[in-house]
Parts: sequence; structure tokens; C-alpha cells
Amino acid sequence: MIRLDRVNGLASIQDLGRQGQGHLGIPSGGAMDSFSLILANRLLGNEDNAPAIELASGSYEFTFETPSWVALCGATFEARIESEIKGKADGRPLWHGWRGRVNPGEHLTIKGPRQGVWGYLAVLGGIEVPEVLGGHGTFQPGQFGGYQGRQLASGDILNLSPHAEANFSRPVGAVHRANDGILRALPGPEMSQFNDQDRKAFWHGHWTVSPQNDRMGARLTGESLDSAKHLSLRSHAVLPGVVQVPPGGQPIVLQANAQTSGGYPRMAMVIEADRWKLAQARAGQAIRFQHVSPNQVEDANLEWQHYFYRLARAMDGS
Repeated sequence: MIRLDRVNGLASIQDLGRQGQGHLGIPSGGAMDSFSLILANRLLGNEDNAPAIELASGSYEFTFETPSWVALCGATFEARIESEIKGKADGRPLWHGWRGRVNPGEHLTIKGPRQGVWGYLAVLGGIEVPEVLGGHGTFQPGQFGGYQGRQLASGDILNLSPHAEANFSRPVGAVHRANDGILRALPGPEMSQFNDQDRKAFWHGHWTVSPQNDRMGARLTGESLDSAKHLSLRSHAVLPGVVQVPPGGQPIVLQANAQTSGGYPRMAMVIEADRWKLAQARAGQAIRFQHVSPNQVEDANLEWQHYFYRLARAMDGS
């Protein structure tokens, strides 16, 4: 069991999202940076989809009532495990991208991050939460009949999997992949309706992440794509990664909690292997798009498979 003593920031329980509910108008949701969630879970031997705590900028303190192992991945938060031995405070760091043991009564403090946006605290066996509409987490009715994940708050109690067993001999860590700010993308269905100047500006221009950036989408600033002013479409299906261009000409890249339908022209589709880069980009960070082919999409997926394969080899016997 984990007690949340202090939650001073945005924290929620996330897994890899709900699948197959788009026809009901329910977003897939899930972790903003799914690969960091998977990494944290694999460091602990969990299933990739095991629910974990997603953290944004702030400070947090957790007390563990039972022994466990934890891993903290994604954005570079500073974390320490604190304990009291005979009335004397003692502590040790929990390194970014590493797993570490937490004993009963110890406190885990987390603050930051120094880089990135979203961090993932995974616990051995995952957090015990019910499945709702094909996903894990605590859900409450939202406006207009939708659903939204409840934010965690100070005083919450989280239960851990009672079946989790660890046979770890030592802490183990992994090096995170570098975020180069390059979003590989496929052309969208309406790209051909933009003029040559707009297409050139999109692929070769420099874009900046604006402060209008949340779990639903990230608005970019750069050269205005003016063709969007004259494009009127019926509502159509959209999903995370789609790059929409509203009449103002500044692209919006849909993120994990994106709506399931929209009417803005779809300029491009950021491939799944690179969506984490935008999720971890802060306001003011520069990004650019890179045109890829379907074969290159497969190559990008293989990059992640090789990354996790090397991690598994390194963890053998640990």
C-alpha cells in the first residue's frame, strides 16, 4: 500500500490507454509517453500495460506501508528514498531510469523535472485499480457524457498487486533515448489540398511548441499555413498523432486525450514511434517534421524493439 502524503502537481494513474472505444466517442487516453511507461514497467518485470503514476511538474511525497521495488522513467525528476533509523534521518537517491527497493515506512520524495514534462513511477506488480471501459484508472463522469481520469490528491491510498514477487539482486537502470525534436510523419488525407508554399513550410519550416499544450493536443507556432482558411470539411475520425490545421494556420498535433472526431484538415500523421518526443517537449522547444514512407515507419518501430531487446539482455540475471 502507498499513501500519498503530498501531491503538489498533476498526477494520475495511467496505463497504455483504452482501445476499441472510439466509436463511442471515448478517447484512448493512457500515458502521454507510452515508451517511458513501458520502460519503467520492464525494469520491474511488470506487464507493459501495468498501471503506474504519471507525474507532471511539481513535488510529491509517498509513504510505502509495504516493501516494494519502484522505477522512475520519462522526464528527469529528482527522487530520494528517505527513512528514519533510531530517530535519525537517512536517505538515498532513486536515479532517473533506474529501479530501486523501498522498505516499509520509507518515504519517496519526487520533485522537478529538470528536463521533459511527464514522469512515470511504476511499482512492482502495478497499482491495483479497476478496469473501466477497457482501461485502468479511477474514472468519474465528465461533461457532455464523457469520462476523464481523476487526478490524484494528497491523502489518497493506492493498493499494490498482492501477487507481485521480486527476485532482484540489485538496482538496474537504462539510458533513455535522446529527444532530437524531429517528428517523423506520414502525409495526411488533406495534405494535397494545401498549396505548395504551405506544404514546403510544413516540412521544412521550424516549429515551436506553444504554451497551449495539454493532454488533448499541442499547438505549434511558425509560418501560417493559410490554405486552411479555405478548407471546409465534414466531421471525420481523428486519433492521437494527427496534425490538424485550423483556420488560423497554426498546426495542432493531437495527443493522448484527443477527441475522436474533428473537422479541421489533416495535414499529416506523426508516427507512433515519435509521439513521445512531442509529449516530452516543453513550451518554447523547437521541433520539425520529417516526411517518411510506410517502410520507414516499420524501421522506426524496429528501433524501439531493438532498444527493449538490448534492455532485456542487459537485465538477464539481475
